[in-house]
Amino acid sequence: MEKKTESNPPAKESKGAFLKGVGAVAAVVSLLLAINQFTGVLQNLRVHHKEFSDAMNSGEQQMQREDYAAAFKSFKRAMELDPIDKRAQQKQTEAAMLWLENVHANDKQSFTDVANQLMPVLDSSLTKAKGQLAGDIMAHIAWANFLKYRDGQREGVNVDGNLKAALTADQNNVYAHDMSGHWLLWEGNDLNAAETHFRSALATGRVHGYVRDLQLAALENHDAPENDRELLRVSDEMRKAGETLTPRHRHDIFWKVFTANMHSPEFPNILKVLPPSDTVATYDWLDDWAPGTGKTSARAFTLADLKEVGGDRAGALADYQTLKKQMKDNDGLLPTVNLHIQQLSHAH
Repeated sequence: MEKKTESNPPAKESKGAFLKGVGAVAAVVSLLLAINQFTGVLQNLRVHHKEFSDAMNSGEQQMQREDYAAAFKSFKRAMELDPIDKRAQQKQTEAAMLWLENVHANDKQSFTDVANQLMPVLDSSLTKAKGQLAGDIMAHIAWANFLKYRDGQREGVNVDGNLKAALTADQNNVYAHDMSGHWLLWEGNDLNAAETHFRSALATGRVHGYVRDLQLAALENHDAPENDRELLRVSDEMRKAGETLTPRHRHDIFWKVFTANMHSPEFPNILKVLPPSDTVATYDWLDDWAPGTGKTSARAFTLADLKEVGGDRAGALADYQTLKKQMKDNDGLLPTVNLHIQQLSHAH
């Protein structure tokens, strides 16, 4: 019986094997492309994350050195890279508020320029804020509007309404009370109402230095006898509490309360605000005059006037006479010293 010879594999089987090979190669190529694409995505994510981290770190460093304008711009960049990052949103809002608290107008930017740049950020943050944070943000919106008001803008500016809204959101809000006190003295001179707000702000225990700064600035803005007396009272309170006073405030307060009033009939009323010993201690705490005859004669004049106010007319007369002998003919206080000597001499 003859053996059958094996026939060659059908052509279609060879073709199938070829196609399988091509498919395998294609699969490998696709895998390699996918890996490359995934690697690219990872690389982009790494670059994006680094840019975001760099922006956030820069902002933090700028905040530490109190460059709030630069910090705001850094956090704004971080927000552009990741618009939904909550920490970036919080830091941008914080930088905006601190920039408003410390802004200074110059030739390159007005108060309005800064306010217009920051208000959209504050408005956006306010939609998500509640309680104390809502009060903080609304009070700073009020301050931004105050700065625009200070530049002369009136349309769309409602400082009073903003401050009331801040106190509605948080009735003990430190910024709303502090800025309300300042606003009252800017628009008029309701000192009692303003001081009520300042006391409420101080009672919160928050941002104590900022509260004092705004309180003193508000009192210094008005040339009114009652403001001068209140400046002396607040300065004495700060001295006793061991609080710090900036050189600018120290100079301005000493000038307004003492130097500018020594020739004024209002000076005895200022000297009656505190007990004599506290007046002298606060005088010395504020006195920033350079050593010299002017410094010496001004203090001696104040001490003599304190005696006169306290009823020791004979002691005051003796002190004025001693002071006159020590003064030079061109001393600005000499005419006032002579006037006191004349008045007290006639009374004897």
